[in-house]
Amino acid sequence: MLKTAKPERAPLTTKEAQRLGRAVEASQLVTALRLFGLKQWAIARATGTSERTVGNWKRTSAIRPQNADRLWGLREIVLLLHRTLTPRGVGQWMNAPNRLLKGRRPVEVLAEGSLEAVREAAEAYVEGDYV
Repeated sequence: MLKTAKPERAPLTTKEAQRLGRAVEASQLVTALRLFGLKQWAIARATGTSERTVGNWKRTSAIRPQNADRLWGLREIVLLLHRTLTPRGVGQWMNAPNRLLKGRRPVEVLAEGSLEAVREAAEAYVEGDYV
């Protein structure tokens, strides 16, 4: 019987990535995402919410299911990018125009609920396919 290898996950090497990897509540996620250069306005934009809403998550961890899905999706993209970028580089990638997203910024595409498109662009970047 031939065993197929599971794709290896890159170890969470920096304290920022470890903190984000351990985050389970919305307040922890918001705090950890800031370590990657994603300020409250960027988190709000990426999740399709307001800065005030993100501030409430940080204070109370109370979050609606749809918003939780978007916040966890953002976390997933950040951890994926962290395989090849510094924490600061992740924040820059999220806010820079991206050719694979037709010149749009990943945070803007996430705001529309297009997690899969951003995930594909991030995977392409990590794999070196991005030109």
